[in-house]
Amino acid sequence: MDSPERFKPPYWQLNRLEMRVLQQKLIEWIESLTGSHRKKMITLCEDTGLVKQNLQRLHSRFHWIRIDAAYHLGAMRSEEAVPRLLELLQTKKLDPTHFIIARSIAKCARNLDDIRNMLMLLVKHRKSNHYLAVDIMKETELDCTPLLLECLRSTDKDLNKIALIGWSAPLTAEIADLVYRQIDSEDKEVRILSVRLLFKYDAALATAVFESLMKKNDTEVCQNTEMIEMYASYRKQINEDEQVDEKSRYVYAV
Repeated sequence: MDSPERFKPPYWQLNRLEMRVLQQKLIEWIESLTGSHRKKMITLCEDTGLVKQNLQRLHSRFHWIRIDAAYHLGAMRSEEAVPRLLELLQTKKLDPTHFIIARSIAKCARNLDDIRNMLMLLVKHRKSNHYLAVDIMKETELDCTPLLLECLRSTDKDLNKIALIGWSAPLTAEIADLVYRQIDSEDKEVRILSVRLLFKYDAALATAVFESLMKKNDTEVCQNTEMIEMYASYRKQINEDEQVDEKSRYVYAV
């Protein structure tokens, strides 16, 4: 595995069953390995003809064969498959297999444009699959932070939700300001996700925002169970810290 040399494919012509067994085993290894070891397995998939075989199957007239090929090409991280996978995603009606194709695109993505195009094709259906979209984006090895920042700045509420759910980078002053602006959104889910993200990175600011929303009688946010629990938890911490400080000042005074 640590040798720089490529793995050699079988020296005899594999039959259909042998190719299927080899494909299954190589994909198991690809999913369990990382780095150079994974790349060697991916290269072996190309050298054995598995990638070429599945690229051909992507053009099958049978739907289930195209979906099966999309799944396997995603597992083999075939960059060559991305244009055809995006084409399938664009022309296909929304159903559970839609997300199999999207996940394969994320795994094979050559750059952020591929992820962006995939995301736009998911969002266009307006089916509130934001958490699933974020989960699919996590399949890529690319850094999606710039793309999530685009989504946060967008006027599209679905893209805003994806950004607020998927954001995992440090919350800089600029990002915190963008999140804070979402507090005034007409969409209650955007407001809830914004406050939740603020609690995650700046609990003091989030507490002030939550109390401000309480004064405005924003019941959609303030009566949300998760928001109440986060607010109560931080308030409890503040009270405990104040008691410790008060006790310390008393001891110092004595």
